[in-house]
Amino acid sequence: MDIKSCYNILKISPESTDEEVAKAFRIMALKYHPDKNPDKREWANEQMIILNQAYSTIMSHRFKSNGSQDSSNSYEEKPTQNKRSDFASAKINKKADRDYLINKFVEVRETAKDAMYVYFQYSLYNFHRRDEIGNRKIYEKMIYTLRKAYHSIQKLSEMTDDKELLEHFDVFGKLIFDFYRASECVNIIDSYKDEYEVLAYRIYRKGDDYLHRAHKELFFDRHNRGYIDKKRIAPDILEAENCFKQTIKVYSKSTWTVESKIKLEYIQSLKAYVSLFFTK
Repeated sequence: MDIKSCYNILKISPESTDEEVAKAFRIMALKYHPDKNPDKREWANEQMIILNQAYSTIMSHRFKSNGSQDSSNSYEEKPTQNKRSDFASAKINKKADRDYLINKFVEVRETAKDAMYVYFQYSLYNFHRRDEIGNRKIYEKMIYTLRKAYHSIQKLSEMTDDKELLEHFDVFGKLIFDFYRASECVNIIDSYKDEYEVLAYRIYRKGDDYLHRAHKELFFDRHNRGYIDKKRIAPDILEAENCFKQTIKVYSKSTWTVESKIKLEYIQSLKAYVSLFFTK
């Protein structure tokens, strides 16, 4: 689904703010909700899938772009003269000092991990908690930090041909992006009238619970405990992966397939991250 089509589906312009995108999505979701179309439930489900895909595509595109339609949260890095010189010279030589790149990456990585910690600290994975006024601001700041980290890593990747460094940059950069996409999937079932959707949601929710335990261990619990318990992560990731795959296979026409696919991609990023950063 191309980005232009996504804006057309939500009937908004590319200049719309993130808040306006979310508002447009909510209005159309209410209009096409299966409960609002009891005589056309299958059609309504198809429309909801399209809406979910459009919203996800727009927000993902904005995360990866160099600027955002929200001036308060836009990522326009304003480097100091020293930073500007560092980036310029590195791009000219194409081979920046390895120690410099490692140190910059560690700095960016730790900042991103601090933002992920906040996600669990304030229970921002909970739809109702996130919607609270204070928490909404915290969530927006978290996304801004992750977005800034993502683009910083992209810049670091342009400074080297070192395969080992590029692998670390690519894996962690993709993790940040997929963490963000998964964090946007906080929908909860709001009706139990459609048995098909209810059954799909139950499997999806089971997978989501397993996934929650796994990445909470990685980005929150282990920091509080002082060490990582890898035995807790692998089984939960596997169970989550199986549940999301089952949702897509058994309930392919369900609205929960969109979130399941996004979280499956996030699981692949988690697996790559654990394998690269936690395997001696």
